[in-house]
Amino acid sequence: MNRPPRRASEDGVASIVLVLLTTAFLALAGLVWDGGRAITARQHAADLAEQAARAGADDLNIDAARATGAEQIDQAAAVRDACRYVTVTAPGAACEATASTTGVTVRVTTTTSTAVLGVIGINTLTSHGHATATAVRGVTTASAGAP
Repeated sequence: MNRPPRRASEDGVASIVLVLLTTAFLALAGLVWDGGRAITARQHAADLAEQAARAGADDLNIDAARATGAEQIDQAAAVRDACRYVTVTAPGAACEATASTTGVTVRVTTTTSTAVLGVIGINTLTSHGHATATAVRGVTTASAGAP
């Protein structure tokens, strides 16, 4: 069998298509891989904020509770303990906490390095988490079978 002669204009077309498809595949892989890492990092930041807020809300002002019978949070200790929880659990994370006499609010910022997107200059991803915890004593609602 004799093949018809190839035209000069078709030379190298397969190489160009291969280069374009490889680039598109790598970009897609980067979005999938690092996108999954970004979702995981965002959930981790939210978890850190929730646990830090709970740790801060545990700091009750005992003297005020004994005097008034109401739970009041020791605000300075709550802010300190909330951010201590974040620094011990995730040393690279940033913590911003505020407290009132009834609750603690924590904002956490984490950074995660990228695996594939670094090729195009995106080396880190920043994630934020936010949570509030309130001090509550005991059971506050009646159960279904209670008299």
